[in-house]
Amino acid sequence: MGEIADPVQFKEEGNKHFQAGEIDKAIECYTKAIKSCKDKKALAVIYRNRSACFLKKENYNNAVSDASKAIDVDAADIKALYRRCQALEKLGKLDMAFKDVQRCATLEPKNKTFLETLRRLGADIQQKLKTTFSTDSRVQNMFDILFSDESDKEKQEKAANNLIVLAREDAGAERIFQNNGVPLLVQLIDTGKPEMILAAIRTLSGMCTGHRARATAIIHTVGISKLCSIMAVDNEEIVLATANLFQCVYDSLSGGDKRNYGKEEALVLGLKKILKVCGQVPDLPDQLPLTENTQLIASVLLNKLYDDMRCDPERDHFRDTCDEYIKSKFDPNDMDRNIHAINTLSGILQGPFDVGNVLAGRQGVMEMMVALCGSEREVDQLVAVEALIHASTKTSKASFFISNGVTLLKDMYKKTKNEKIKIRALVGLCKLGSAGGDDYSMRQFAEGSTEKLAKQCRKWLCNPTLDVRTRKWAVEGLAYLTNDADVKDDFVEDEAALRAMFELAKSKDKTILYAVACTLVNCTNSYDKKEIIPEMVQLAKFSKQHVPEQHPKDKKDFIERRVKRLLKAGVTSALAVMVKADNSILTDQTKEMLARVFLALAEDIKDRGTIVAQGGGRALLPLALEGTDKGKIKASHALAKIAAVSNPEIAFPAERIYEVVRPLVSLLNTERDGLENFEALLGLTNLAALNDKLRVKILKEKALPEIENYMFEEHDQIRQAATECMCNLVSCKEVQDRYLEDGNDKLKLLVLLCGEDDVQLQRAAAGALAMLTAAQKKLAVKITKVTGQWLEIIQRLCIHDNPEIQHRGLVTVFNMLDADEQLAKKLIECELLEILTYVAKLEDNPKKQDAINAARACLSRAMDTGLIKPFSN
Repeated sequence: MGEIADPVQFKEEGNKHFQAGEIDKAIECYTKAIKSCKDKKALAVIYRNRSACFLKKENYNNAVSDASKAIDVDAADIKALYRRCQALEKLGKLDMAFKDVQRCATLEPKNKTFLETLRRLGADIQQKLKTTFSTDSRVQNMFDILFSDESDKEKQEKAANNLIVLAREDAGAERIFQNNGVPLLVQLIDTGKPEMILAAIRTLSGMCTGHRARATAIIHTVGISKLCSIMAVDNEEIVLATANLFQCVYDSLSGGDKRNYGKEEALVLGLKKILKVCGQVPDLPDQLPLTENTQLIASVLLNKLYDDMRCDPERDHFRDTCDEYIKSKFDPNDMDRNIHAINTLSGILQGPFDVGNVLAGRQGVMEMMVALCGSEREVDQLVAVEALIHASTKTSKASFFISNGVTLLKDMYKKTKNEKIKIRALVGLCKLGSAGGDDYSMRQFAEGSTEKLAKQCRKWLCNPTLDVRTRKWAVEGLAYLTNDADVKDDFVEDEAALRAMFELAKSKDKTILYAVACTLVNCTNSYDKKEIIPEMVQLAKFSKQHVPEQHPKDKKDFIERRVKRLLKAGVTSALAVMVKADNSILTDQTKEMLARVFLALAEDIKDRGTIVAQGGGRALLPLALEGTDKGKIKASHALAKIAAVSNPEIAFPAERIYEVVRPLVSLLNTERDGLENFEALLGLTNLAALNDKLRVKILKEKALPEIENYMFEEHDQIRQAATECMCNLVSCKEVQDRYLEDGNDKLKLLVLLCGEDDVQLQRAAAGALAMLTAAQKKLAVKITKVTGQWLEIIQRLCIHDNPEIQHRGLVTVFNMLDADEQLAKKLIECELLEILTYVAKLEDNPKKQDAINAARACLSRAMDTGLIKPFSN
């Protein structure tokens, strides 16, 4: 008998919880009842009840599932049918919902609710059908506007944007596709108008995203050759949009069914076309027209394609395709084909370096580079030197160049009169000279050589008569040479060179961003540093192992001086412009470096105002939300430093202020260090003080449990920051409810923190207590039950030397007097009455007036309730 009672008991408890609005507890009880129930009919009722809970929780899939189980037992269960109808409607399955309510109306033909729902769903279904048909006419109308010579520009712009938006939704993309959309989009591309091409490419991207059939059709209809020729137009937006289309096509074709017809051929063909773009040499005849950024975008695209490969066979196939392409271009009788092959290798080395590194080691490749270096043709030398530079990116692979390359590059540097070749040869020397990184003992060149190379780079950088591409190589050189502390110290002292670099960073040619970011990371020493443990150094010396040495100019005071020089030269405004570059050029690695630089710049509290004034706060937001995990953490920490001490409404104007919350909350976990936790809490405290909307945003980001945990922290400053943050959040109903819950020590902790010796901590805790007891009378009573020390702590607050803490303590006493008659009587019968009387009788004093007024209010309240008699004075 006891076994049968269990599910019934659980069901009854679930019903009680449901009626009380405790939905989670109701679900828990019904679930237990389901597990122990053996009776089919009883089980159907429990499923029906749990379905109602899921409806309340807006968990519509589970609501449908449970209602269906009840209907399986009894097809005429009208409650289950109607609940399933409601859930299906919310899921957008109107036809299925209509069938369920139709069945309900058949069972109860006079039920007004069923009849009304039946009418409404019928109308909704008709509207949906109408919309589907009208979408087709809208698509046709949009194309008519775009092709019409009579349509004004604003109308055409609107039609183009509508088409792009429609293509991003699967249903809309299908309507465009079914209405002869792809050939029409090709016609738009053929108009040659930049705005039309851009709209067509973006619409095609939306149509093929996540849909293999449409992606295959687009590739066959548009043609890879046409897309590659579009990538060569002199319009950065169109080039980037086309690169994105290639990525969307690849993603769609590489997902799911490996037998998909035409997929492999399409990918190989696409890869070869991208390699063709990489290998273009603008100085040769019959080349594709290119912008400054086209080849870098092609390299980034190759890297993205390679990174997205799911298995080794796919990567092997990618590498083999690249290898075959380069080999096919080698021709002893045609030097132009050879330099196309080497330039393609340069492109791969700037993209998937591991692939390029393998290909550079193939027989004949290095020999070809050396032969080209010795050629009399300028273009051969340029391509060869650039390939040598890119091939020596990873120092572990640069042994060939360390041993042979220096002599070759020095000869070119000394003998050539061509500035373009000279500067590239110098960059090669710079890269080889920096092979030891910032290890002072691993310098590759003789003392003073790197400074001479750097001086020449700065000279070229500041020469306005040189073209941007050549000056860009000067920055590339400095990106390597600034590993040397003498070089970076000299560089930051040269304000003209700094400003020249910042102006280049703001220019149209965005291929320079990585080199500028590297240089700034080196100058600010914001790269990761290995901790040098003295015992390990001694052990290394004893075993005759290499011991890294720190340059004297890499010490803290030198770094701080360099940061000041960079700020003075306008580094923040340059960074703000760099951050706005398109993601295909501003890679995650570059974003991480920019975040590191920002964090180094924000180290000194005095400099944060300058950073804010030059747009640094706004620039940090995208870096904190996108990029590598490490980069996002660095950017979030820099945001925390700014938010902790600045007026957030100035640092992050308008809606941007709400975007700051998530990065700061991300720093509140045990994996982050204490300083990150502390400054994030300070920033959140500052934000929480502004308005309710921000407080609600902080709670929505699930920061509350973390803030509560930090209130238990042993570290005094972190505990104080968390308590101050909580003080600013307690006006929220959600926070008050957590303090009202039984079975936790939240209120007890707050009372005990009021008794700590730390004045700032006391102030924050007393403020939170005063606000909580004002908002919730139950909490004023609950104080007396959480700890036996409550009265002593409250009395200490009321006689505190700090007027602000004293005022907060007296406000809490007033709230307690106002909350409960018995509690009020207990308070008046103890020493607290003497304290209140003493404070209330003090002469008016501006510094203590809030506390005096609060004490008088307490006595007035006690008199109103008849606990004390009126007294004079």
